[in-house]
Amino acid sequence: MNKFDQEYEKGIIERQRRLSEALGVSGHEEKVVEILIEEIEPYVDKYWVDVTGNLLAVIEGPAGSPAILLDCHTDEIGFMITHVDENGFAYFTTVGGWDERMFLGQSVIVEPSDERLFGVVGALPPHILTPEKRKEPVTVDNLFLDFGFLSKEEAEKKRVTVGTVGTLTSGFQELPFGRLKGKAFDDRSGCNILIQTAINLKGKDLPNTVCFAFSSQEEVGIRGARTAAYTFADIYDVKMALACENTTSGDVPKVPPHKCPSKMGKGPAITILDSSMIASKKVRERLVEIAKEKEIPYQFKVPSRGGTDAGIIHLTKRGIPSGVVSVPGRYIHSPCTIIDKRDLLHAIDLVTAFVLKKV
Repeated sequence: MNKFDQEYEKGIIERQRRLSEALGVSGHEEKVVEILIEEIEPYVDKYWVDVTGNLLAVIEGPAGSPAILLDCHTDEIGFMITHVDENGFAYFTTVGGWDERMFLGQSVIVEPSDERLFGVVGALPPHILTPEKRKEPVTVDNLFLDFGFLSKEEAEKKRVTVGTVGTLTSGFQELPFGRLKGKAFDDRSGCNILIQTAINLKGKDLPNTVCFAFSSQEEVGIRGARTAAYTFADIYDVKMALACENTTSGDVPKVPPHKCPSKMGKGPAITILDSSMIASKKVRERLVEIAKEKEIPYQFKVPSRGGTDAGIIHLTKRGIPSGVVSVPGRYIHSPCTIIDKRDLLHAIDLVTAFVLKKV
């Protein structure tokens, strides 16, 4: 098992905390992008934010060199307020793929201005419900957000209005034995991988140009990656692409082995196929070859539903051979995903080695 310098680990964990705690619901990723620019600016040759809200950056290789595109997405699932009643209670619709069972009683955050506001997801108390009503499934239609306001005027003073976005939160914690818990690890883990890869490339003799796409709005239909990949393919000779993600760790009770997409602590997961793409054999074999050569633990992601930005990237223009490297996480698309820090660290090692090998 590879060992890591303690200061190196500490920096990556602290970045994971900072990225996790930032609020960046789909279509509202600006505060996440601000952090990413601050982190990546010293290590890239150029960067810009496009009209779709993507942060795009490049480390130039030798003149005329082929390019590798690294992608992650900056957005997280959340909610948008659709109505505020006279008593200050807010009603909402979901943004992205939620399991609605998650909502009841959870803590929420919104940032309609520079101030972060906390609240809870409320429902009618069980004490005043009939036994039959208590058995009904919990849905967004019978939930509301309570920020402690007593009137619509109080909500308006804090700028909590129609269109305000937010999400569920549980806080970031370091758990025993090197595990981490927090919100939005999907896909702030991928953001962390791309940033640290850029840092790791400083001073290296690069055989390839490396393009970084911190893509917007993945959770609502893989939107930002479409324009990001097109932009890079229009400028550079992009030969390969990797999407860096969080993925489902199915190593929890009552999940049979053949239904377990990946396992926490077994290394980064290399996708074979998912709902959006059959991964490029060339990219997959390159990842496996590098992992074996560098003694980086890895696993294959068992085919499952869902997709990633690679599903769009591989169809860009004439096509870009694409793959996915993921950090397994328990309870993704919830406010309390758990990952193993070693999987994150090994994913960074794998992606760094991937771009340092000539295409």
